[in-house]
Order: sequence, then C-alpha cells, then structure tokens
Amino acid sequence: MTPIRKPLPADFGPLFLVSAIWGSSFICNDIALAHFRPLAIACWRILLAGLVVLLITRIMQLKIPRDKYSLILLTGIGALNGLVPFTLIGWGQQTVNSAVTALLITTSPFVTLLLSHYMTGDDRFSWNRLLGLLIGFLGVAVLFGQEILLSGNSVFGMLAIMLAAACYSMSALLIRKLSHLPSLVIVSGSLLSMCVLALPLVLWFFPPWQQETSAKSLLALVFLALFPTAIAYVLRAQIVRVNGAVFMSTAGYLIPLFAALWSWLFLDEVPAPIMWVAMALIFAGIYLGQRAGPKKTH
Repeated sequence: MTPIRKPLPADFGPLFLVSAIWGSSFICNDIALAHFRPLAIACWRILLAGLVVLLITRIMQLKIPRDKYSLILLTGIGALNGLVPFTLIGWGQQTVNSAVTALLITTSPFVTLLLSHYMTGDDRFSWNRLLGLLIGFLGVAVLFGQEILLSGNSVFGMLAIMLAAACYSMSALLIRKLSHLPSLVIVSGSLLSMCVLALPLVLWFFPPWQQETSAKSLLALVFLALFPTAIAYVLRAQIVRVNGAVFMSTAGYLIPLFAALWSWLFLDEVPAPIMWVAMALIFAGIYLGQRAGPKKTH
C-alpha cells in the first residue's frame, strides 16, 4: 500500500465535491425508480459509466493490469462499490424513505474505522476518531429526526441499506491495496469487471426494447451514471489513495446535508431550522475526527 498523509485544507475540496454529487443521487434514484427496477438502475449506471470511463482511459493511453491479483481486487471493488450496493439501496428505497436511507448510509464510517484498523498499517483506530464519528452521526440523526420517528419503514429495507453501506466500506479498503495504480485505472478496471456481469443481466431481465420510460426518468438515470458513478468514483478513489478510507468515509455525514440542500433548491422542500444545529454537529465531528489523522509520510 502507498502510505497516506494527514488531510491538508485543500483535500477537503474533493471531499465536499464528491459529497455534493452523491447528495443528488437520492432525488435522482427516486425519479428513476418510477420506470426502472432497482437492478436495472444499477446495471445501467455501471454500463453507461463504464463506457465513459473506459473511453477516457483509452484516450489517455492508460492500461488496466491483467495479473490475477489485480483482476480479483478490481472485480471485488466493482461488486462492492457498484452492482451490489446500487441494487440494495434501490431495493431498500422502495420501502424506506430518503431521510432514513441517508441516516443508514452514515453507518459506513463506523465499519470503515473498524476494518481499516486491522486491514491497514497507517489508517488506525483512535478514540478521537470514534468520538468524531459519533458526533457526526448525531448530527445526521438530528437533521432527519422527525422524519425518522414518524415514518414507517421496512426492517428488511433498512437492513439492505446498511449492508450497502458496509459494501462501500469494504470497497474503499480494497482500493487501498491498489493505491499504486492511477485512480482512473482503478475505477476503469472495476467498472469493466462489472460491465461483464451487468450487460447480460440487462439484456436478459430488462431488454431495452421492452423498457417503458419517460424523458425525466431517463435523464435521471444518465445523471446517476455520469456524475454519482463515473465522476464521483474517480474522485473517491483519489481521496482514498491520498488520505485513506477513514477520511473518505466522513463524506457519509456530508451527503445528507447536500441531499437536504438539493431538495431545498430543486424541490422547494425548505429545511427546518434544526438543520443548522445538525450542520454544526457534523462539521464538529469531522474536525475532531481529523485531529487524530495519520502522520504525514510523504
């Protein structure tokens, strides 16, 4: 593994950007679900994003490694970072509202912190980090508290979303094992491995010539492929390579804030004043957690 370094102020820019992009995915996922099944959304996201990323990789003349070890890791990253969590979240959102989905996704940093301690030598557990994660989690709970308490959500749907969050944690740690490769190569290789599986699934279960859709659902699906998948995954791989999986996992607390912001701007869903309290808790948690970041190594 390439050693990671403590985040610099400039490193928070990509973290906020990828969180902003992922925050938009909840709205787009709800729109796409009007005409596409969860597995179909997952497969099309992978296929369209894979086409774009592979084309860019080809233009830049980058090569995907073909040794057995790298191919196994790339396949694992693709499965845990794409097809499996996309399907689980899409399936879960059929019976779980967006507020609870956002909260459950924030369980990912806890899984990342635990696994990273045992799977890496430089992204270790500390009590400051744990306290920071707890404060950030409290901020998300405060943000969506009323919706969480008043909504009736399926237990199985919630478990599916938590499992998806754990998949994201595992994929970040596998990316660390390929940190010697360019971020674009990691994403390109992992998407290519999933395209091999996604294409026959789409053609067999959801043939395009039988798919009913609308311009709105189709645009939402294309947006999910290009931004939360292709662009955001390259940014994510770069953040994990440079600053580690635990730092990247704090995006889980920023995503709900951006989801609320986009709902405010595009759906006229005015956030309650408690949002500012939640924001303060989330930022305090991120700040406290990064005070215990890894020592600078390069």
